[in-house]
Amino acid sequence: MLKKIMMTMMLLVGIQLAAYAQAPAKLQALPAHEFKDQWDKPIRLTAGTEWVIFSHHKDGGQWVKESFDNLKITDPKAHQWLYVADVSQMPSLITSLFAIPKMKDYAFPIALSYDEQMTATWPQQPETVSVYKLYNLVIKDVEYFSNQADLQAFLKSIQ
Repeated sequence: MLKKIMMTMMLLVGIQLAAYAQAPAKLQALPAHEFKDQWDKPIRLTAGTEWVIFSHHKDGGQWVKESFDNLKITDPKAHQWLYVADVSQMPSLITSLFAIPKMKDYAFPIALSYDEQMTATWPQQPETVSVYKLYNLVIKDVEYFSNQADLQAFLKSIQ
């Protein structure tokens, strides 16, 4: 009898721990913000933005570019997407002489974040591209992609 009670208690504790581990993360709101794109035009994160694609390392930026090119995405805003690239860690000389001129040849706009504090609290994992599902600027879901193929497949699914 004691053994049955102990087993039941262990099962209940296990269920509670599993439920706690799967509890959704606290909802995070992103502030509405006006970025500049690679052509120095304003590009906005607004309540109408449904998806944010966020790259914060060089390879991630290349994955987004390849995915957009392969999917023929030239106007992310038409899908209620905003592509944000954190370029704050890049030396300013490299940014202005090489990176931005190269980005000007891209077929789509990129919201450039030059201020690391702007995106410091955004959910991210090392060496991934983060994609946020938003509702009125509140992050409802986060996906992380560690390669271009998975990112492209996901973007195709939300197109």
